[in-house]
Amino acid sequence: KIADLMQQAEYAGDDAAVKQHDGRLAFLTPILKGFLTEVGKEAADLGIQVYGGHGYIKDNKAEQVFRDVRIASLWEGTTQIQALDLLGRKIMLGKLKPINEHAAGLRAQCTPYLTSSDSQLRSHAWSVLYHSMEWQYLTYRVAMRAASDKEAISSSSVDYLMYSGYVTLAAHWLEMEAAASRGGPEEPDFYKAKRQTSEFVFERLLPRTRAHKAGILASVQSALDVSPDAFSFDHAR
Repeated sequence: KIADLMQQAEYAGDDAAVKQHDGRLAFLTPILKGFLTEVGKEAADLGIQVYGGHGYIKDNKAEQVFRDVRIASLWEGTTQIQALDLLGRKIMLGKLKPINEHAAGLRAQCTPYLTSSDSQLRSHAWSVLYHSMEWQYLTYRVAMRAASDKEAISSSSVDYLMYSGYVTLAAHWLEMEAAASRGGPEEPDFYKAKRQTSEFVFERLLPRTRAHKAGILASVQSALDVSPDAFSFDHAR
């Protein structure tokens, strides 16, 4: 959708709109590429797990899916490169403008549902609102630490990317849940399944942001103080 809007702006000669949409795409790209390839690996791994030992052999082709998907988080920029691009280049070099605009957009998105008569939709809207504010807060915390220690960005970047991904995932499911609550031409079970999946996302996936928040706020020293030599003890000598 954003790419289409950007193309329309180019045809119309609206340079300001082109720049706005381009900046939006630049902010979202590392989140989508980094996050989705990581959870894609997890999904492929679970695909092997549900088969048990049979998932490890070639007969059911689950192992082929895992081997194929493993490259996704490597080419076109590893997850770590995407994380540095998001937090270091897009957000910090953008003087926090991208996250401020994005968080404001999330708040605007969930506001219509905050007083919904649908208790599940209302609860999820409040959750997205909370996480949008926390996302912004965590960004400012990293920026403050980076002012005196540039390694604060690199040490927190992957957790930051994954936090961003889970919140973005939840925001999309909020919209799908809202659409499902209105119903439509499909059979009722289709919309019921959408609402149930949204509940799964909010109850079982979004809480992973708690661990990523802890990683974002963890001390730089806990990641960097270990000497490289400590990873190469030769016990055979």
